[in-house]
Amino acid sequence: MNGITIYSNGIEQLLFYPNFFASSIFEQLQSELPWQQNDIRVFGTTHKEPRLTCWFGPAYRYSSIQWPEKTMPATLIRVQDEIKQATDFPFNAVLANYYRDGNDSMGWHSDNEPEIDSVLIASATFGGKRMFKLRNRLTGQKIDIELLDSSLLLMCNMQNHWQHAIPKSKTRNAPRINLTFRRII
Repeated sequence: MNGITIYSNGIEQLLFYPNFFASSIFEQLQSELPWQQNDIRVFGTTHKEPRLTCWFGPAYRYSSIQWPEKTMPATLIRVQDEIKQATDFPFNAVLANYYRDGNDSMGWHSDNEPEIDSVLIASATFGGKRMFKLRNRLTGQKIDIELLDSSLLLMCNMQNHWQHAIPKSKTRNAPRINLTFRRII
C-alpha cells in the first residue's frame, strides 16, 4: 500500500493514499444510499445540515442527531473490507456524507464522542476533489489536503488535539461522497 505520510509526531499520524480504490463508485453510492438532510443544533440554534448524510452501524448520536442501528449495505461492506485489509482495524460503522456542490460543507469539529474509538478513522472519497482542512487546537498548526476521487485518508490518534473541516468552495463544485469509517465501542 503506497501512501504519503502527511503528518506524524510518533503518536498522531495522518496518512494519505491518493489512488487507494481501483475505481470510483460515486454513482453507485449516490443512487443506492438513503440520503437525508437532518436538522442540527449548533450553539443553541437549529439549522439544516449543510450536506446530506446517512449512517450505518450501531446506534450513534452527535450534536442533536440520533441515528438508530442500521445494517451496512453490500457496497459499503466491500469498501470497509478493503480498508480493513490494509489497516487491520475492526471498523463497524460508517457515516456517509454527500456534498452536492461547493455550497455543502462541514464546520470545524473532532470525531471525539466517547463511543468512538479514536485510534483510527478512515475517510474514503469518491467523486469531485475537495479541500480537507485540519488544525491543531494546542499549537495552531494547519494542514490542507486535496482529497481526490478514490482516495483514502487515515487519521490515527488525531481526534484529541486536531479538528477538521470541509469549507464551502466556489471553485470545487463537482459532487463528492465521503465515507468515514470508524469503530463504535
